[in-house]
Amino acid sequence: MRIELSLDAIADAAYDTSAHHKLRGRIWKALEDVDEYAAAHDTNRGVGFAFSNIYPWGDIETGDQRYLRIASPQRSVLDDLVRHFGRDRTFDVGQMRFEIDEISGHAPDVGEPGATGVIDTATGVFCALDRRLAEEHGLDTTKIDEGDSETKLFWRPKHGLDPLQETIRRSLQRTHEQHGDDYYTGPAEVDEPLFESVEPIKDDVTYAIHFQPATAVDRTVILSKWRYGYRVRDETHRYHLNLALDAGIGQRREHGFGFVNLINQQPPRAETS
Repeated sequence: MRIELSLDAIADAAYDTSAHHKLRGRIWKALEDVDEYAAAHDTNRGVGFAFSNIYPWGDIETGDQRYLRIASPQRSVLDDLVRHFGRDRTFDVGQMRFEIDEISGHAPDVGEPGATGVIDTATGVFCALDRRLAEEHGLDTTKIDEGDSETKLFWRPKHGLDPLQETIRRSLQRTHEQHGDDYYTGPAEVDEPLFESVEPIKDDVTYAIHFQPATAVDRTVILSKWRYGYRVRDETHRYHLNLALDAGIGQRREHGFGFVNLINQQPPRAETS
């Protein structure tokens, strides 16, 4: 489930490519009056939402129309956001200033078992490997050893795809345990892969950006963007893929990373006799 905000620019501005923290702050402003969400703020538990960049990219002129998507596996989160944005149409993200024009709801679905399709990451996937995961995959932990206790190893192509995909599975498993449907088995509790194919969107695979998780903290993080192909095996796999659409993939999703879109979907082929 997701909502899309149609935004009217009310001032000229340069596009801020590192506005993750400010954009997250505007979304949190819409949730701060709800005790349940306030208690989850700044915890590892989180509320369970992901959001796109403001798009399309590029410098902004007064009168331009831009868009933002916010997804969540919790319908109540989206309902509360719609109520807030319906009352408060101001949407300022640093120097980028907008008014909300329209709010629409969407429920993308990967399709019934046998359906095929492609999902891609609209924002970069954040994957920082901790010592345990690095050692499980036989990776050099020298950079972790040389850093402080919070230092983790950002995934790079030289590490191979396995630790990246395992991080995505584990992150989605936590979302399943916190916000998912108990009727289904979690994505890390099945042997089959989440996706059938994977290819990088960027030629250099990874790229670096500045990231401010808090006002006084300025970091450089390494991200990657991917296009994933899938074939829905069964209803449980359908649930896993739709959960990824609702919650994003990878780490730090509530900070603006790992938002995914359904690019195309083909229904199951009819069997011929």
